[in-house]
Amino acid sequence: MKGYGLLFLVAAAILLLLPLPAFSKGTASTPPSSPADTASDITDSSEPLTQTAVFRVLCGEEVVALTERDFLLRTLALEMSPTVHTEALKAQTVAAYTYYSRRRAIQNEKPDASLKGADFVTPADSFPTDYTDEALKQRWGDKYDAYRQKLEGAVDSVTGYTLQRDGALIDACYFAISNGSTESAATVWGADIPYLQAVASPGDRLAPDYCSTLTLTPTQVQTALAAEAAVTLPDDPAAWFGKPTLSAAGTVDTIPVGGTTLKGTQVRQLLGLRSATFTVDYDKERFTFTVYGYGHGVGMSQYGADYLARQGYTYEEILQYYYQGVTLAK
Repeated sequence: MKGYGLLFLVAAAILLLLPLPAFSKGTASTPPSSPADTASDITDSSEPLTQTAVFRVLCGEEVVALTERDFLLRTLALEMSPTVHTEALKAQTVAAYTYYSRRRAIQNEKPDASLKGADFVTPADSFPTDYTDEALKQRWGDKYDAYRQKLEGAVDSVTGYTLQRDGALIDACYFAISNGSTESAATVWGADIPYLQAVASPGDRLAPDYCSTLTLTPTQVQTALAAEAAVTLPDDPAAWFGKPTLSAAGTVDTIPVGGTTLKGTQVRQLLGLRSATFTVDYDKERFTFTVYGYGHGVGMSQYGADYLARQGYTYEEILQYYYQGVTLAK
């Protein structure tokens, strides 16, 4: 096990001097509907959950059955660029397998009729159709064989491994890019989960998409905030947003908005921001939201995993860094 504290002190000091290849989490600019952006039933279960060999995915009105291997290959292509380090691909595979195995086990034990016999809803509207062999050949071109082999190697090398705590599958949430630190589940979802705590992830600041801006007119902001009935905006747009309170990790925890106080996660959802780490400026004509990171911020940072892998971390060490106090089991 590496010396985490020493590594991150060094990493922070030389952060802007270390070149890294561009990380691509697909091509979407809108947060995807996947564990990278949702965790609606997060709990700290202590009961072991059972597993089977097929994942059944609800895609619109159709239930698509995929073997575990096929599902993981397609999910890996969905979640990460094949150019990232192999150890990061392995870490992503284990996290995804754990996350979806847990969803499947919950469905088996407490069936949700709205899933129509599936284990869970598709992780993205384009999944799995856009991640078939033919679709990936079109996307990757002459690199298809090399990329496919790399993904297969990552998946096959960690087949069957899951992350557990006290014998139970964990809720292995993940996301694209942090603001420099991951966030606790308590801050984002109000559930204090021991293995989903804030940890430093300074390599994320090197991500090409680390910082983004969104410019909106007062009318656009007013329209977006209208979905929150408690918000009553005064006439002067300059008074719409107050001074936010921040979590220890830098996320906007709460912010005064038009006579009420909203969670940073609420504002993110209402305005379509890439994360809940943001600042707001108003120049008498428009609002500018400067946003840091991409995703909910809880669990494993995908860009951070690639960064650690390039510093020599194994996939086991990456997983045990982002999900603290868990064990890798098969």
